[in-house]
Amino acid sequence: MADVWKATDLQLARPVAVKLLKPHLAAESTLAERFRREAIAAANLNHDNIVTVYDAIEDNGRQAVIMEFVDGESLRERLDREKTLSIKSVLSIGYWVCLALDAAHKQGLIHRDVKPGNILIDIKKKVMLTDFGIAKVLDGEEDLTSENIMMGTAKYLSPEQVRGDSLDARADLYSLGLVMYECLAGKVPFVGKNDTDTALARLHRDATNIAQHRPDIDPEVAQLITRLIAREPKDRYGDAAQAATALRRIIETRKSSTPADTKRPTGDRTPTPGKVIRPKGHTPAGITRQPDDAVSKKDQRDQQSSRPTASTRSTVQNQATNPFKPTPVMLIGIVTVLLIAGVIFAQFNKSDSTSIVLATSTSIAVTTPVVTGPMQITGIKSFDPQGDDQTENEDQARNVTDGDATTTWSTSCYRSPTFGSKSGVGLVMQLSGVALAQLQADVQGDSWKAKVYTSNSAGNDLDSWGSPIWEGSAEGGPTITTSFATPAQFALVYLTQIGRSGFCSNNNPYRGYISEIRILPTP
Repeated sequence: MADVWKATDLQLARPVAVKLLKPHLAAESTLAERFRREAIAAANLNHDNIVTVYDAIEDNGRQAVIMEFVDGESLRERLDREKTLSIKSVLSIGYWVCLALDAAHKQGLIHRDVKPGNILIDIKKKVMLTDFGIAKVLDGEEDLTSENIMMGTAKYLSPEQVRGDSLDARADLYSLGLVMYECLAGKVPFVGKNDTDTALARLHRDATNIAQHRPDIDPEVAQLITRLIAREPKDRYGDAAQAATALRRIIETRKSSTPADTKRPTGDRTPTPGKVIRPKGHTPAGITRQPDDAVSKKDQRDQQSSRPTASTRSTVQNQATNPFKPTPVMLIGIVTVLLIAGVIFAQFNKSDSTSIVLATSTSIAVTTPVVTGPMQITGIKSFDPQGDDQTENEDQARNVTDGDATTTWSTSCYRSPTFGSKSGVGLVMQLSGVALAQLQADVQGDSWKAKVYTSNSAGNDLDSWGSPIWEGSAEGGPTITTSFATPAQFALVYLTQIGRSGFCSNNNPYRGYISEIRILPTP
């Protein structure tokens, strides 16, 4: 409906946000009136967690709303970057949004479009609710939204909004529950082929329990989310104040039960840039380490067996007092080594020194023995050769080797299915040795294309990988299966095309997913 500009209030010398109705909508009287009423509704709300409306004006026939400028980002932008948030952050965001909703509901106003894009977080971590553009006044004047059209964003609609039933405050609580679910799981529970399928999905089934996506979640948090997104309004919290009280109680309980120096698991698992993530129990060479307790017990046995007894202490003392005397066999060996060295030196001296040519640049090839038997993935990292930092969601890379098909590595959201100016993005695997192996990769979606490369070095650009050993698309099935043409220690699965995702914005709707990668013996 509108463009939003950052501007300066010349009278009060402060930054403001100006929301300006788009020119082609100015002639639509209903839309213009709805835009005006948004300003009136929001202007009546005075709360720290609601974006303040300062004024509403008309300029050359275009409606404009002057609002508080929030220096920060939307929750949508943060989720697009981090994918999941810590439980502590999600509880805090939910609590502050509940307070904002409670203030709106007490003024008889239902938001009807609670979603990550309408939740702002400023640089001081203050959470604010904005955009009451399709808000409905309870028991008030006529509803200016169109009949038989579901108003709101499909992924966050309450079941009663989808059915067209009358609404109350509990509809906003349902939407907030879906927002918190996405913050924890990295995805909303209901996604279909289009907006209609997405909206209708919540009418036919309950959401998957959040604990299946976040095993580290507290049971009381999982119960709170389940109650917020109950299909029937009567099974949810009665109002936003009750939900806020429940959230506050959980936050306080977690504070008292968690020591100050203990960090709970969070959704942000970003490693040090450039660090190769290795599965637990393996060294870079693929050598399996003993568990810590086994190592400690072995060290104890070694230390006990190596303690000198009375007889060994006597022997050591005698060795310390007697001078070293080489045996005849040792003398013969030393003489033999010296003779061989002399022969080699003589042969070099016989050579014409002018016939030895040293290349100005040398390339040393190190021959690594080919390993037979089972191989393991000992390291994995994202590969984005044309990206700014050459990584792509590095914190999710380990998900493809955890044996859990429900966890994935995903690309960022792109405007184009072919990555725009990039040739693609992917994942690099390091094996426990140079070997002939079979690679299997499970790729989600029905519009992807990919290539597989192998090499004995993990190059930073695509050209260094040579020619692909496999090239195909989703038409061949969801699993890539290919065998190495020559022994190699590194493999690259490279996505060159991706499909639409319900977890991305309309501006950047394309995202790719890889759920599992396996290395098996060559058939």
